[in-house]
Amino acid sequence: MWQDLRYGARKLRKSPGFSLVAVMTLALGIGANTAIFSVVNAVLLRPLPFDRPEQLISVFGTNARRSSFSRPHSYLNFSDLRAQNQTLEGMAAYTGATAALSGDGAPEQLSGVVASGDIFRVLKARPLMGRLLAPEDEKPGGSAVTVISHGLWQRRFGGDRGIVGRVIKLDGREREVVGVTPADFSFEFVTDATDFWMPIDPTAPGYQSRGAIFLDSIGRLKQGVTVEQARADLDIVASRLAEQYQDSNAGIGVRLAAAQEELVGDVRPTLLVLLGAVGFVLLIACANVANLLLARSAGRHREIAVRRALGAWRARIVRQLLTESVLLAMAGGLLGLLFALWGVRLLSAFVPENVPRFNETSIDLRVLGFTLAASLLTGLLFGLAPALQSSRVDLNEALKEGGRGGTEGRGRRRFRSLLIVVEVALSLVLLVGAGLLIKSFVKLRNTDPGFDASNTLTASLSPAAVRYDTDEKVNDFYRLLVERVRALPGVESVGGVNPLPLSDNNLSFSFSVVGQAPLPPGQGQSASARFVTPDYFRAQGVPLRAGRVFTEADKKGAPAVLVVNEAFARRYLPGVDPLGQRLRLGVNRIEGEVVGVVGDIRGSRLATPAAPEYYVPASLVNFGDMTLVIRTSADPASLTPSLRQIVSEMDKELPLYDVRTMEALVARSVARQRFSMTLVGVFAALAMLLSAVGIFSVMSFLVAQRTHEIGIRMALGAQRRDILSMVVRQGVVLTVVGVAVGLAAAFALTRLMSGLLYEVSATDPVVYGGITVLLAGVALLACYVPARRATKVDPLVALRYE
Repeated sequence: MWQDLRYGARKLRKSPGFSLVAVMTLALGIGANTAIFSVVNAVLLRPLPFDRPEQLISVFGTNARRSSFSRPHSYLNFSDLRAQNQTLEGMAAYTGATAALSGDGAPEQLSGVVASGDIFRVLKARPLMGRLLAPEDEKPGGSAVTVISHGLWQRRFGGDRGIVGRVIKLDGREREVVGVTPADFSFEFVTDATDFWMPIDPTAPGYQSRGAIFLDSIGRLKQGVTVEQARADLDIVASRLAEQYQDSNAGIGVRLAAAQEELVGDVRPTLLVLLGAVGFVLLIACANVANLLLARSAGRHREIAVRRALGAWRARIVRQLLTESVLLAMAGGLLGLLFALWGVRLLSAFVPENVPRFNETSIDLRVLGFTLAASLLTGLLFGLAPALQSSRVDLNEALKEGGRGGTEGRGRRRFRSLLIVVEVALSLVLLVGAGLLIKSFVKLRNTDPGFDASNTLTASLSPAAVRYDTDEKVNDFYRLLVERVRALPGVESVGGVNPLPLSDNNLSFSFSVVGQAPLPPGQGQSASARFVTPDYFRAQGVPLRAGRVFTEADKKGAPAVLVVNEAFARRYLPGVDPLGQRLRLGVNRIEGEVVGVVGDIRGSRLATPAAPEYYVPASLVNFGDMTLVIRTSADPASLTPSLRQIVSEMDKELPLYDVRTMEALVARSVARQRFSMTLVGVFAALAMLLSAVGIFSVMSFLVAQRTHEIGIRMALGAQRRDILSMVVRQGVVLTVVGVAVGLAAAFALTRLMSGLLYEVSATDPVVYGGITVLLAGVALLACYVPARRATKVDPLVALRYE
């Protein structure tokens, strides 16, 4: 083996051009695969960073009327599920939260988690310093403690070792820091950057209503308990609660899922499609290098014949040739690893914000093992067939003094043709996939969100409940803020909304139509709700369809009025005039008259159809949190410094956060589609380039092999157009066969990516036709250049060939 390695290295060193092309081709394929696999490894394969992560499960509520719908829990339902189950070692509830950190330095808006006291026991986490939340922190009135992350400790407090026991201000309330989480601790079920953890206060608003569903939960299975056993156990508890609390729990069940699957399941299809795409690129690279090896073996025909004549077994020659192939593959793997490091950094620059665990992407031992395995497998894949072909020689013909040892047999020509067909077919599949994603993205980007996103700035605020403890204080703050912002130069209108369209937040509340027959228990109606200030619709650019929108007169103390969207009117008020209808809401017991109908807007994502929504004057409900929507006549981003100054002057402890244009929010809502489209498009372009190079190299080699024949044909009177037609026809036949195979494969495989498409069929004829014409044109060009070279053969020179 050592002798084979040394000889193989010498042969490759003596052919630097061939070696460089082969290694670079393989490095592109292996590097792309390694880069994508490193992401797949971090997101899908690497276990969650907790002790015995396979025991962690996510527990959701279900609705009997919507079997595919998963929902959070109310605190009371969660408490009963936690206390009455027999199969979970522990169960914890949590929800996302924000808080303003004030005190030393500028105020800063933090993202965190409000959780039950046993959250860290369920996760089996340990503190870096101090202690973590404990069950006794979950008590009526709340516990004025908090746990902070390692990142916040370093960023805000400079890694001060005396942080434990220190009192900090969160949302105006003093809280004692009791612990710091380790640097490698993360809990991405809420946000990818958790700054703080606070315990649940069971007596806080909303926690004593079984209809207030906003808590997610995670549990840990007891040793030896399966998910199915836990599901059966919790189903019994849920059924018991449904009988006991029919008004709120009728038809409510539970759904269990592995915690890791629940966290990353949404991005799994995208990553698997990308992994399949780079796998195709690697196969095309292998086919290209196999063709190069076949071309190279023509020049080694006599060498192999001499070896056979001197007694070498065929298996010995195959081993020698495979050793050279594996050397090429390993060199390509090493260079591909460098490409992968660069590729991962490139991916991190434009990966969507909501891809969980992407920040854990790294080249670890598993990725190195994948690269090694891919290199060895690649070496065998592209080297075995050429080695078998090359070792099959006719000694009598090969050793004749005048024999044309470099000519190819019929079997080798057929194998070359097969490789070209495979390259064209794989390229077509990738190009069709990229074409479908591009068309889908264009349709999505051109989708009307239902509002005018141009020249609009958004900025969020969360006034501390400690300082703004009454509705009047909150309303006065926002009224004065809107007045001051409206007075800024270039501002056309200012409104406030909670939640903002195309944000990750969603508020849904039950309602009933006054005068309609009440629905049975558990079958109440619910719709999305937005709480807005009077000028919001003008600032957001939401069109009015009927009636009117809110005015300054629609405030607390005046008759309650509501506005609904068209989807709400179609679903819940069919056949009647929505204006004048009265709704009884499940929030603050509001009963109001519908005074207007506005156009539908996209809620959480641009790809999500508009849902039924109703709008409530913000003055009627004190949520505190609000997002300003500012329409300007100039660049909206230029208002940011003035806006920050106004907020600081009004409340120096109140930070302004999530300041961005509405156009940026629209772009963020399609970031995942842009990500998959871009990568598949890049891989498809690379595949087409490799295929074109493969066709070109094969046709060039065939022209060189047929130089003698071409000279005879031209000497006997063949015209240049005849030679051109003869050579091109051979390439066209291979291309047509490859396209036919590729179309069949694309028709079958693109159905797997239908979940990534928006208003585009996986068998879209325009995409299939366009890609077929594109690939055929590129292949024809790759055939034409060698064919044109063939027409310039001098018959006198050709007849002296060999």
